[in-house]
Amino acid sequence: MPVISQLTLLLAPAGQLSADGQLRELMAERRAHRHGDAGLWFLPASLLPHLNITAPGQEAVAACDPQVITWLQLRFGGEARPTTLTAAQLQEWAAGLPPRPEATALA
Repeated sequence: MPVISQLTLLLAPAGQLSADGQLRELMAERRAHRHGDAGLWFLPASLLPHLNITAPGQEAVAACDPQVITWLQLRFGGEARPTTLTAAQLQEWAAGLPPRPEATALA
């Protein structure tokens, strides 16, 4: 399994990245413009232990471009750090989009 070079991970408390739906929208737009290859993967809290990432109660976004992670960190907060995940791991475990945000009642 080849390792994706210079992969950066943004870790944040569960929900901080995904709760409002903006990350989901960003990822969907990038995939649409890049014909499915956005270079950006969402890793929910339940997935991190399977990838040997010790971060209890946190979710993450992985990106090939560290500048994307810097921009996401400015937008959402969190902690950026390098990681070594393979393309196969990301494709198998993190190919989905973040969950849809919960609908809020409008009065």
